[in-house]
Amino acid sequence: MVDESQFRASGASPGLKLWHWISANPALLPVALSVAMAIIFALTVPKFADLRNIMNIFGQLGFLGFLCIGMTYVMVAGGIDLSSYTVVSASAVVGATAMVATDSTLLGCVLMLAIGCSFGIVNGIAVAYLRMIPFIVTLSTMVVAEGFAIWFTQAQSVYGLPDAFIDNFSARILPMTLGISPRPVGIPVAGIAVLVAALALGFVLSRTIYGRRVYLTGANEETARISGVKVRRIEFSTYAIAGIMAGITAIVLTADLGTATTAMVRDVRLMDIIAATVIGGASLKGGKGSILGTMFGLLFLTMLSNAFNLLGVSPFIAMVIKGSVLVAVIGLDVLRAK
Repeated sequence: MVDESQFRASGASPGLKLWHWISANPALLPVALSVAMAIIFALTVPKFADLRNIMNIFGQLGFLGFLCIGMTYVMVAGGIDLSSYTVVSASAVVGATAMVATDSTLLGCVLMLAIGCSFGIVNGIAVAYLRMIPFIVTLSTMVVAEGFAIWFTQAQSVYGLPDAFIDNFSARILPMTLGISPRPVGIPVAGIAVLVAALALGFVLSRTIYGRRVYLTGANEETARISGVKVRRIEFSTYAIAGIMAGITAIVLTADLGTATTAMVRDVRLMDIIAATVIGGASLKGGKGSILGTMFGLLFLTMLSNAFNLLGVSPFIAMVIKGSVLVAVIGLDVLRAK
């Protein structure tokens, strides 16, 4: 392989130099895309740079951010989780029902985490210990979670959540009133929570022995096993982490909406979760990816969706564009691997 100094000395074209930079620094690509996108939209899209809109974008990161963190762990280990976004609704309806019945915020939150973790454990056992195909397993649990939520609520929304639950988890820090608008603008708790989780779990993935074992498992399972890594335990743990992240998402999203319903994740598209992770540098073959890259990949997609909304772009056209971006990034990953 030609190192960077040799590459520069070879007189390669700017396009090839850019490709070399992308191949050598996949985690920096979403950072560059996000910065470029922010500058372009701030200059061209009305109200994009308003403080209220910026806080809105930051808050939106809290809903998908936890799911993207869980997906990063699973994909780095060489797996895939298609069930996480429907597990959110299954966890939410159970926890919300318990809160309404007992007026206990703690019980409801514990149940949401428990349901999310349970689905993660089921996925982990099936993939890691029963050696079932991750795509088929998580596709099945996706359907099970959605069906369970509909059955449990009889397709009805759960209302009457405790005020303390809504106030605490949908609160805004340092609220301020801008202009004539009565609604205060502040830093969303959900955004801060996902930032803390990203820093903590990013450190675990990139700076600990456990994290190195996750990467080794995804890169080459047989090599990891020969090196003494408990491959099955590692695979199982990543699905459990993804389940816990789904439970946390259920708590944050339920508080923000003030209700729990089977349709609460209708706008949470699986494509966005996978796209953010892949744009962030994760490989569908495993062994690559980072929480930092995933967060910037999610920021890129969130700003893209936000700008489309401000411009009044049809949601169907937005889906086509985001799908095209995902295909392009996956193609980039394939070419980079070669």
